[in-house]
Amino acid sequence: MISVIERTNTCRAVYFDGFNKIINITNHIQETKDLFAWFEIADIEPFLTGEYKFSDYIVSRTDNPLIYEIIKSKIDIKRRNKDNQLHKILTVEDADIILSFDGDELSFTASDDLKSSIEVDANQLVSVAGKTDHGFFITHKDRPDFLLTVVNVPFSELLSTGKSVKLSYNKYNISVYTQKYFDKYSWRKV
Repeated sequence: MISVIERTNTCRAVYFDGFNKIINITNHIQETKDLFAWFEIADIEPFLTGEYKFSDYIVSRTDNPLIYEIIKSKIDIKRRNKDNQLHKILTVEDADIILSFDGDELSFTASDDLKSSIEVDANQLVSVAGKTDHGFFITHKDRPDFLLTVVNVPFSELLSTGKSVKLSYNKYNISVYTQKYFDKYSWRKV
């Protein structure tokens, strides 16, 4: 559901708070500190009929600062993998999740194919197999029992914008292990 820039006779104002939660839908402008955007009635009709609940959706800004969209506030991706153990991340081709380390900063990103197939916004609460964060275990090289630190990356960040974390460990002396939520992971030293 995408907003329109200018009000028409077939629009309604969707008010939302600082947390992007929908508060009210009305046909006139109200005196309030909350923000609003104009949406066509046909687009927001499920809210008006009670088919959609306000609490299940948020209003998010698009690339154009004048246009908003209504998206689900929570996404639960039910992907299961037969392997529930920790796996060392190696260098592979066509990976879903890519880790790159330049000596100072470890970056976690999803592949463009995975991003486009899931279409997650950073403002959404994303759950994969019941978890909202993806844990990555930084260990001494090839020693999963010698844990240096744990980096938890929210799935919403991982599947949209990615996340970078500063590390003070030498890139030749660390390995990264994780529980597999996606099919392929790849480790790249920059």
